[in-house]
Amino acid sequence: MKNKSISKKQNLLKMKRNNTSGITLIALVITIIVLLILAGVSIAMLTGENGILTQAQKAKTETENAATNEAAILDEYNSTLENWVNGGTTTEGNKPVTDENGLYKKNSTINGEETGTAMNPTIPAGFKPVGTETSSWGDGSTAPAAEDVNNGLVIEDKSGSQFVWIPVETPVSDIEANGTTNKAMAIKDETTGNYRGLLYNFTSSGSEVTSGCTTTTDSYREPDVVTGSDGNSYDAINYASVGYSSLDSMKNGLQSEYNKMMQSVETYHGFYVGRYELGLEGTTPVAKNASTNEDVTTADSANSNTYMWYGLYSKCKEFAPESSNKSVVSSMIWGSQYDAMMNWMQKNGEKVASGNDSKTNRTEVTGSNANDILKNVYDLYGCHYEWTLEANSANFRVSRGGGYYASDSPKIGFSNGPTSADGYGAARLTLYISSTETVSS
Repeated sequence: MKNKSISKKQNLLKMKRNNTSGITLIALVITIIVLLILAGVSIAMLTGENGILTQAQKAKTETENAATNEAAILDEYNSTLENWVNGGTTTEGNKPVTDENGLYKKNSTINGEETGTAMNPTIPAGFKPVGTETSSWGDGSTAPAAEDVNNGLVIEDKSGSQFVWIPVETPVSDIEANGTTNKAMAIKDETTGNYRGLLYNFTSSGSEVTSGCTTTTDSYREPDVVTGSDGNSYDAINYASVGYSSLDSMKNGLQSEYNKMMQSVETYHGFYVGRYELGLEGTTPVAKNASTNEDVTTADSANSNTYMWYGLYSKCKEFAPESSNKSVVSSMIWGSQYDAMMNWMQKNGEKVASGNDSKTNRTEVTGSNANDILKNVYDLYGCHYEWTLEANSANFRVSRGGGYYASDSPKIGFSNGPTSADGYGAARLTLYISSTETVSS
């Protein structure tokens, strides 16, 4: 009995184990089937017509096509922009791109042709052309007429300061080879790369280069420092007041400034001069008509903001310093620039070498005498005499033009010590075009 009972229990356990193994196999089969189904679905999702890989490839292709189309659109936009800025036939009438104030956004010629010629001057970024009674820039589709250029084309910046284009047909010349007939502004030392100004004597019949101005002698010359007969005066003790660390750095700095100015004149065949004598709006240098702008005073060497030659020189540089990232660089006018202006005016019929009673100007406020105007430039016969960067001997800087106290012609040159602080002397801004395309705010 006992053995039967044990055998029965063993059979029951065996049956239980068999039942358990059967359930596990079924579950395994079902799991495999499910996995196969999921694998099929996954493969279909990855590789089917609407699968992930197919859609990813399609998205990649569409992105590449969009990038290509965008690049084409940008190229077309840039081409159109360049066309507007530099001229060419556009629906904008060949006019360069301007801001809301009509100021040019890039250095531009009117129609984009003959860039850097005296007959189609470049308008710097941040300025706009201004029409006058005697000159016009035209409708923007062609270069200005020669008559307009020869009468003085005017530009204006956002502050209202105005400047007149001075064409220079022959900026640099080998004086020994060509003499003085081409009225060049400077000669160049091909060994050092330095320029030296050509300075002129004017007569009723023309002009000729001043003897000795092409050397580093003590005669009329530029660029150079002035240190007095003892070598320890003027620039030798005032260099720091004009931003230099030593006399040598001032001498080298003046040469560098002159080189850059002449390189610009060679590129653009001209430069700009202030339409009016240097003015101060508060302490800010401007080239505005002081008789019609009540906030503007005419600067002179007695003013504490423009004290002596050194103060005037510094204030002129402050208008558009080289470090400002503007489209122009400003300076006190160089003697060779003044003479280039005189040569251009004389060539176009102005009598710059003699007095003119109809233009005699005894006023002290720039712009107040409408008779004292040559080629749209005011106050060359009067107002103040105007300091230049030209040096003479060891003791003098040279000034040009007439003054309110005397009836002199524009070509006249006074030599005066640069520490003179009277109210007779003033200055005139000049601008040369830099390579910068945009204007900082």
